[in-house]
Amino acid sequence: MRLKSLLVVTFSVLALNVFGQTENFSSLNMFNYMYYNPGYAGDGNEIEAKALIRNQWMGFEGAPQTQTFSIDAPFKMFGKRHGAGLTIINDEIGNFNNLGLNVSYAFRTPMEQGELGIGVGLSITNQSISGQWIFPDGSSTDPDVPQNTQDKPMFFDGNVGLYFSSDNVYMSCSMRNILQSEIKYEGSTAGASATATYNARQLFFGVGYNYQLKNPLFSVKPNLFVASDFSTANFSISGILTYNEKFWGGVAYKPIDAITFMGGILLPSGLNVAVSYDLTTSSIANYSTGSFEFMVGYSFSLDSNKDNRKYKSVRYL
Repeated sequence: MRLKSLLVVTFSVLALNVFGQTENFSSLNMFNYMYYNPGYAGDGNEIEAKALIRNQWMGFEGAPQTQTFSIDAPFKMFGKRHGAGLTIINDEIGNFNNLGLNVSYAFRTPMEQGELGIGVGLSITNQSISGQWIFPDGSSTDPDVPQNTQDKPMFFDGNVGLYFSSDNVYMSCSMRNILQSEIKYEGSTAGASATATYNARQLFFGVGYNYQLKNPLFSVKPNLFVASDFSTANFSISGILTYNEKFWGGVAYKPIDAITFMGGILLPSGLNVAVSYDLTTSSIANYSTGSFEFMVGYSFSLDSNKDNRKYKSVRYL
């Protein structure tokens, strides 16, 4: 009862205090925690691979397009549980393209009602920029805009996170880009000095709960996801109805952005498929046909004596 009360308070407080938008905000965020949180690495008892494609604001020129691939696995060393994960992300938005690699490690410690992952990660990102710029004042150059499209700076950063999961609940809290690494472009324009910016910190928080209905074949899974760069923020509240732990469908709401319709299926082979469509509710709806997301995942084990525990959190739909 105390856990349910805590979740209700958390949902209410965060819903009243966040707004706006931040980057890489996935509608199928419950399947993308390996990107958001290094503490997720090794959660559960199987090796898990996922590929996720997101086309945001389709039809809008320069709209974000993101492709993510991740794999994570639990392992034991010195009698303790650990997790390791790898994520590759290609993110295009406007004139920018970011190709990144995240390597994650989590120490997994048992708790009274579940397991906590304490994670750290290293990010390596290669950024490139297009030279096709349109300046409002009609000029052809700007000293703050890099003109050398061959210059593709590479930068490193760090990530930290905590991820707790049990049979009926999960909680995630993480921070990406903790070093706020400098991104430096050489030779912006003729005679100009190098242009530099930085990789802003990103804070992510998520919580989900599995509520079993009277009919044992059905369960409801509310989910909250929050992302912030400490300047603006975005959040999504979703509700998912699951049938027989194999078929599911749900709706999510993103204030000032979209209403999301989603669904998926878990096949006996271990293949997991999910899709979502965002019906844009902002003024961008006049120029966009919405946002589409597709995820395919596969879980398997190399250990014939694997632990047969089954979690019921959203990730195991």
